[in-house]
Amino acid sequence: DMMISMQTREFRENKPLIPSRLRPGDTIGVVAPASPFNRTSFERGLRVLEKMGFIPVVPQGVFEKRRYLAGRDADRAERINSLFRDHSVRGIICARGGYGSIRLLPLLDYPTIRQHAKVFVGFSDVTALLTVLYNRCGLVGFHGPMVATLADALPSSRKSLQQAIASDQP
Repeated sequence: DMMISMQTREFRENKPLIPSRLRPGDTIGVVAPASPFNRTSFERGLRVLEKMGFIPVVPQGVFEKRRYLAGRDADRAERINSLFRDHSVRGIICARGGYGSIRLLPLLDYPTIRQHAKVFVGFSDVTALLTVLYNRCGLVGFHGPMVATLADALPSSRKSLQQAIASDQP
């Protein structure tokens, strides 16, 4: 209860952080905070991001598998932390949900994330990350399609994602 109270107080002292919109040519880092994913669907999703005008960057280790997870907890968390620290990366999108995101919560570098607010996209199991990033950092995230589902998403979903992360409209 004390920890939750401290986290809530910490957020109340900060205004919500709305990340800067993405522009054509911006780099989007890809993380796999949960389960491993189908490589073919993933590659097709990367092509969709490129057609939207973005440059996807896939850090080393994203394709790791450790039983039902996309690698070790510490490694998955560090990839997220690293992409938030990287000034050349303007946004972050998750590869897939599944299971495992909640295991990363104690390993995230919240002060760095708050200092380097960026677009962060995911859904399903990634909702745990979206929620804690908002509660702990005030970061407004985007509940939307992930890389492994992007190519098969409805055109309206792809368009909505692009408008949400790249439009100058509220």
